[in-house]
Amino acid sequence: MKQEEIQALLEALAVGDSFAKCTEFASRGQITKHFEEIREYLTPEESLAHRDMAYAQITDDTEQNLFLLEDYIKNGQVTPEIAAKSLLRWFTETPEPLKYIGPSSLKALSAIQNGADLYQAGVTGTSCGGIMRAPAAFLCSTDLEDLERNIIATLLPTHNTAAAMEAALGYGFALYAMTETKDLSMILELSCIGCRKGRLYPEKNTDNACVPSCESRIRFLYDHPCLFTTDSQLLDFLFYCFGTTISSCDVFTAAFALFLWCEEDVWKAVRLAAMLGGDTDTIGCLAAVLCCVYAGKHNLPKQVVATVTEQNHLDFSDLANRINCFRSEKTKGKIGA
Repeated sequence: MKQEEIQALLEALAVGDSFAKCTEFASRGQITKHFEEIREYLTPEESLAHRDMAYAQITDDTEQNLFLLEDYIKNGQVTPEIAAKSLLRWFTETPEPLKYIGPSSLKALSAIQNGADLYQAGVTGTSCGGIMRAPAAFLCSTDLEDLERNIIATLLPTHNTAAAMEAALGYGFALYAMTETKDLSMILELSCIGCRKGRLYPEKNTDNACVPSCESRIRFLYDHPCLFTTDSQLLDFLFYCFGTTISSCDVFTAAFALFLWCEEDVWKAVRLAAMLGGDTDTIGCLAAVLCCVYAGKHNLPKQVVATVTEQNHLDFSDLANRINCFRSEKTKGKIGA
């Protein structure tokens, strides 16, 4: 990836998160009652959710990725120990993290703070707090084996389960495939390989995940594109049939479905996520990143990007440069895998 592509990914992540949070955990019916569509940032007063947060404020979806990236770059590697320390640093340094931290992350980080074994703290974590950190792991990876290790290391402290690993590896493998090809069938196949690897975690020969199959869901969506002819039909199906809860599988499926529907149109994916209902901010940021990496850029309005960066005091140009240097040094073998 080029530096400008890395910066575009970071911008897409932050916009998808901050833009779509205005309807988080509202129902599809509530959203359509209030809005025909959402084309600009809503003020807290206009929003259906997070009215106690500032205008265009990012949530843990963006914040945790940024903390992880900072600490992975600083340490020159990705390990479960660094991930745990980084997430604890986020938890203690971020103002009011309890406003939006997920249940699995809260339980595991609290346990680690109290001295729990790092490798046991996250053994019940199945929510989307794992997959939402996959962009950080992806940006710190230079090949597929490296990516698999990094995703597992990133999730292990809080989401050490097959259900979480399935979604995160399926998502991460899709991103990697996009750096190699624009063939949707090949992207789907590599994503499904990631799903299978994650679903067999950690035994590698036994499926212990008592959750719907991420692979089966995205294959169904890919094989039946004629089921939907309008945006509303797709959103209704995702919300009412598959669900858009905080489960890893639901969030992965919804994000991948929006990518298949919008492809290179990052801005449309973000706006549709805001209209979807359920865990809109996590779905929005992950769908935006998929579309952005596939396109190699984003089509987000300049003012929308400026709003999120200015309101949250973000310098994505500097971070993208440091990520690019990290990746270059890693490729040259000058820093650890």
